[in-house]
Amino acid sequence: MNYHVHFIEDQKQFDQIMEGLREVTWLGFDTEFVGEKTYVPVLCLIQVVAENNIYLIDTLRVKNLNGLMVLLAAPEILKVTHAGDNDYRLLNILYGLVPKNTFDTQIAAGFVGYNYPAGFGKIVERELSVTLAKSHTVADWEQRPLDPKALDYAVEDVKYLPALHHKLTAKLRRSNREAWAQEENRKWENPAFYTTDPYKEILSNDYIHQLGFKDKVFLMRLFLWRRSKAAELNIPREAVLQSRHISTVLRSTKDGPGAFRSNRTLPENVWKRYAQEWLDLWSTKPTDAETEWLKALPSPAPDDPEREWTMELLYHFVKKQCLEQEISAALLLPKGDFNKLKSGSDEFDQDLLKGWRAGLLGENLVNWLQRGEALKMEWQGDHCILKMRS
Repeated sequence: MNYHVHFIEDQKQFDQIMEGLREVTWLGFDTEFVGEKTYVPVLCLIQVVAENNIYLIDTLRVKNLNGLMVLLAAPEILKVTHAGDNDYRLLNILYGLVPKNTFDTQIAAGFVGYNYPAGFGKIVERELSVTLAKSHTVADWEQRPLDPKALDYAVEDVKYLPALHHKLTAKLRRSNREAWAQEENRKWENPAFYTTDPYKEILSNDYIHQLGFKDKVFLMRLFLWRRSKAAELNIPREAVLQSRHISTVLRSTKDGPGAFRSNRTLPENVWKRYAQEWLDLWSTKPTDAETEWLKALPSPAPDDPEREWTMELLYHFVKKQCLEQEISAALLLPKGDFNKLKSGSDEFDQDLLKGWRAGLLGENLVNWLQRGEALKMEWQGDHCILKMRS
């Protein structure tokens, strides 16, 4: 289809167009943002495709996007994206958006034989026999005026979404997996998907288990301080304090102000700016809430080679099942989530073993994954027999 392309940089024009799209049954969209310079990424451009039009919305000039947020939240309008999780996360941060009625081409492709996550260009080339230009994938989207070639790239990011939706939906229906894709997309339609645990960094840092109580309190405070400071200054956390210096700050703070001067690994401009704040964090008495949280902090699981072997074997069964069904294993059970399951972490999301995943894996394999029960291996001639030890 030939699309009419409109560049929108006027608020009144934007509002009129969004009002005119209230009756559409579907739209596709993508965002361009710059995330490496600030704590909250800067939204620079939104591309919307609807009917036979493509709208390039200059979000550095059009500040009020409520008209578009209404469309994205409307359950009667289908929203088509590719790798839409980052787009939805940013729009949730900026506008509180929780979308309804979503379809993602990357997720759909994972159900019909593509590795997950497959790139947009690869899917377009295979499904539509179109080769996309790649030269502006890292364009400076804050630059004004925008490079015409970058705008061409922005158009390509959405112009093929309707055709991809049509092709991939047909494949999903032929394999009876349309409901599976819909179930997977619904995670973006749940407000809980956008909730961030402020303690996530701490929980994922094994270093905390090597420390005494006061050191643990300080480390917890330091991570929360860095996050708060980055939000206050609107700069990345690494620009406040690099992760590789966290342990150095802990040791130097314990040893007093003079320790910062004698430490040559920590940049002088950083410790001179923040040393007093760190010393205040160190000297402040632990609160009851901090004490209770640290008491509840789970200890790392002891090394268990038998469980490690069992769970790795189980993951190969999962991958084999996915190969036979032509579904990406990374979509069914991402390796990071599997590692949480393998370690027995409370952070593992048990919903990842329900719904379409449970239907694909089968009851026995799901139960085995949940229990992580040790195996007994027996050789009987040319056959290898695997049994649960119980």
